[in-house]
Amino acid sequence: MDKEEWSMEKKLVCSLALLIMFFAVLPFSAAAADEETFLKYTSSGNAFGGGDYLLIDEDIEGDLVLGGSQLTVNGNIGDDFIGAGGSVIVNGDVSGNIIAAGGSVRVNGNVGGDLVAAGGEIFLSEDSTVEGDALIAGGDVTLNGVVNGDGSVSAGTLNTGNDFELKGDLELEAGNVPAGLEEQVGGNLSVIERPAGEGRYEGAYEGFGFFGFLVGLLASLALGLILIYLFPGFVAGLSETVRASALKAGLAGLAVLFFLPILSVILLVTVFGWSLSVLLFLLLALSLLISTVPVKLLAGEVIYTKLFKKEAGKMLYYFTGVLVFAVIYEIPFLGDLVRFGALLVGLGAISIWLLGQTESRSSGQ
Repeated sequence: MDKEEWSMEKKLVCSLALLIMFFAVLPFSAAAADEETFLKYTSSGNAFGGGDYLLIDEDIEGDLVLGGSQLTVNGNIGDDFIGAGGSVIVNGDVSGNIIAAGGSVRVNGNVGGDLVAAGGEIFLSEDSTVEGDALIAGGDVTLNGVVNGDGSVSAGTLNTGNDFELKGDLELEAGNVPAGLEEQVGGNLSVIERPAGEGRYEGAYEGFGFFGFLVGLLASLALGLILIYLFPGFVAGLSETVRASALKAGLAGLAVLFFLPILSVILLVTVFGWSLSVLLFLLLALSLLISTVPVKLLAGEVIYTKLFKKEAGKMLYYFTGVLVFAVIYEIPFLGDLVRFGALLVGLGAISIWLLGQTESRSSGQ
């Protein structure tokens, strides 16, 4: 794997983690509407919370996932911290990874894994040590601590203190290169310097492509959230149909996409069939809208379980699938081919599922 491919892989991992984190706060919105803050503990030692102002003083045994306006974590975290908000401050030590996005992200404690952060301002304290890699995209990025792994930084402006040290390789894309940076990097330093005339935040936008992905994926993620949480049986049935035979579903989708519009046009010119024609068009439009949801859900499940060797929830699978497909969609020709294929498979799965439901009801009568 060459340097460019490795750089892209790291950026995609960063984007995946940030997207999962950012949209993890959505399920908390209903509870946050009734309470100023919401914090729930699970039997496995994890904690999940949301609200305007969240202050966590106690230690958390497992993962901590937060979303809100102002997040402050003073306690130590036994596993990963995942947070999104206007302001994110981590004063305690985190044994696992930190994955954070916000207007301002400040890390004052130690990190046992990787640091993944995106935002307007990113700050790593001189008292902090990151045992893993640092993947950062921000407008103003200030690094004063120690990173024992590799680094990938995209910034409008990068500031480094006297105590900053990165022991691995550093990939930097920024509007400036701090004086003495080469001596602070133990491995190879790869620099893409941006012209001074470029915007302050363009480094963050173009470096990981995170914010562009975020805007483009909002509708897809919201749609998946609604379907998975409100119609879990329907989505599960579609996913199992795809799992049973993606080829069969794809061929069925191709047939529906070809013949259903023709049938609708024929009905439209008849005296009594126009209402049915309109109904078929609406049904086809709705099916096309949701067709890729089960495909992305199943793909995300396969990818996640293969990469992390553990199971997770359907929304996490869906987040994974959405991002992977979004990345593939950006590839010329292949992206369009995959998009069309996913649409056909999903459309066919809907048709097969509906047919199965109709047959079940008919046999039950």
